[in-house]
Amino acid sequence: MMNEWFEAITPDVMADLFEDLLAEASEEENISILFNMLQKCLGVAAHGCETGQGALQKHGVVGAVAILSFLREHLRRDCGALANGVLRRFYNAAHRKLIAAHRDEQAHLFHELRASIARLIEKPYSHMFFLNCINETLMSTAELKSFILSDEVRCAIFRLDPSEQMFAGAGERPGL
Repeated sequence: MMNEWFEAITPDVMADLFEDLLAEASEEENISILFNMLQKCLGVAAHGCETGQGALQKHGVVGAVAILSFLREHLRRDCGALANGVLRRFYNAAHRKLIAAHRDEQAHLFHELRASIARLIEKPYSHMFFLNCINETLMSTAELKSFILSDEVRCAIFRLDPSEQMFAGAGERPGL
């Protein structure tokens, strides 16, 4: 029944639903969505690595690198807060592990990175983690939403589940 519903709705309508979801979300929810997209990218990369699908792995890595780079680039530069330094080191370490996992085709490194992020974005740590991200990041809500809706990010994550592909919008959606 659910699959029939997804198949009956055009990709444009689904893209609009995704945009509405972002528009109605709070700042903390939007950051949460971004980190969950990062998790999805890492899952796609790990799946591609485990199944020998290099293109799938590459799409996941591209999306994850884009998200980590976006977060790192928007950290406050003039701030000496402890949380700022911790986030910067975390993003840098995650980026290095991601590149090593991709270069060496080590699926377990993708899974380790996903597990590290999962600990931060799940209760009991998620609320404070997201607040620190918001406080230490200089970006407008519009900029964050625009990035989440960009083809670079959306098209990187909607690869495995056909129902999710509809949310990818008008960008190119290579198959498996």
